[in-house]
Amino acid sequence: MNNIQDLNQMLFDRIKAIEDESLTDEQLEKEIKKCETVTKIANVIIQNANLALQAQKQFDEYGTGRTVDIPLLGVSNDNLMTENKRLREQLGVRAL
Repeated sequence: MNNIQDLNQMLFDRIKAIEDESLTDEQLEKEIKKCETVTKIANVIIQNANLALQAQKQFDEYGTGRTVDIPLLGVSNDNLMTENKRLREQLGVRAL
């Protein structure tokens, strides 16, 4: 797991695991404990991502000239430029 998208997928995978009707009571209890653990860890990861985002907002607001690079959120200048280029091509819009 490297970013918020991966974390999101993991959380949905845990939900699917506890919805499995074929689980015995014991297996379900194990899955619930896993979910509780993953949730605790996810909350810390989300707090870290929020801190990184707040720091980037501060950099942007005070004009430090830093580039956008928040790997935990899967955000970087390279990713944004690639996505912008893809969208421009898809919409038939030329770059400025």
